[in-house]
Amino acid sequence: MTKIQFLLIGSLIAGAAGVWFALGTKLLDRLAMIALMATGIYFVALPDHTTAIAKFLGVGRGTDLLLYLSIITGSYAILLVYLRTRRLERKLTEHVRAMALHHAVPPVDQP
Repeated sequence: MTKIQFLLIGSLIAGAAGVWFALGTKLLDRLAMIALMATGIYFVALPDHTTAIAKFLGVGRGTDLLLYLSIITGSYAILLVYLRTRRLERKLTEHVRAMALHHAVPPVDQP
């Protein structure tokens, strides 16, 4: 293995450990993270296999395949964050409106 492979695999493991502790007890998230980490380590350790998979799928190089997958995954992640933000904004608006109605003071009549 080359030095960069050790560096990349170490980075994957360190990142996975950080995510592991940040996610708490969400089992599905932890399993997805383990699957992504294992796939990343596999692609780093055996780059020729990545190229073989890419050629099987009709892509010229393994690097291109990883780029395409990264673009798709990143777009999906951005969409999820956007939808979550929109949902939280709606909930916050509802709570602020409810609090405003609950603490509303009737207007004082002016003579």
